[in-house]
Amino acid sequence: MDKDLKSRAVTIRDFNRFYTNFIGLINQNILESPYSLAEARVLLEIDKADQCTASDLTKLLQIDPGYLSRMLTRLIREKLVIKSRSETDGRAQEISLTNLGKETFKNLSDTSTQQIVNILETIPIEQQQALINYMEGIRNVLSHQSGSSITIRTGRPGDLGYIAYRHSVLYHQEYNLDPVVFERYVLGSLLKYAENQQAGEIWIAEVNGKIAGFIGMVALDEETAQLRWFLIEPEFRGIGLGRRLLKVAMAYCNEKKYKKVLLWTFQGLDAACHLYKSFGFTATQQVENNTWKNGLLEERWEVTL
Repeated sequence: MDKDLKSRAVTIRDFNRFYTNFIGLINQNILESPYSLAEARVLLEIDKADQCTASDLTKLLQIDPGYLSRMLTRLIREKLVIKSRSETDGRAQEISLTNLGKETFKNLSDTSTQQIVNILETIPIEQQQALINYMEGIRNVLSHQSGSSITIRTGRPGDLGYIAYRHSVLYHQEYNLDPVVFERYVLGSLLKYAENQQAGEIWIAEVNGKIAGFIGMVALDEETAQLRWFLIEPEFRGIGLGRRLLKVAMAYCNEKKYKKVLLWTFQGLDAACHLYKSFGFTATQQVENNTWKNGLLEERWEVTL
């Protein structure tokens, strides 16, 4: 066996022991309830599915059908679960939670959630987010699902300077904009947003804890918002991250009941403009701007909500 591979395997086993003990603490409330961990998991899967069959549960939980049957018998006897004939397949019986079952599961779930909240409250906010990112990264690697490690959070201290820095570097590298002038422009708009406490929000996309992109929405008046600071890092393009960020930003505008959203971009950002079109934006104005680069054509895009 390869020495490095063996060392990594030992590290995973060591973490697994640590995490097993941690999960044991979280599940303590279930151990102190009348139900086993397996029974609580059965209630969870039935609740998530709303209705399912015993065969469905066997596959989901990967347990022996006889063992599942004994658990279901107890849960039915205690009026937590009910069986009914399937409307689509008369040979099958569908399993669902009774009102008592839903209440019982909710109590177990709420208590477990509160235990985790109590643990998170002892951890600084930035480390809380790092923990979530690492967990999603593990899930992504082990399930081989691209994009599952993406998280989108709101802005926090330190983000504004980083947003200005990445705009300056990236737009100079890719479009030859004057890095000093453009950074000053972006930073100025961010400082205006922060110092004037303009209504709006900034969202940061992270992949495995690394900033992968950002977007902002700022109120111009009670009916109009402006989309700003939209950037996706090159290594994270093509995975739908830009669409996810824009979807979050537009949902925010709908929630705040803005009637119009506008943005300024420039010719050459074809992928971004294609994305804007898919959300209903249309170009309404074009002006030449020589501030950052001679001959640059800026475009104003708008959408009515």
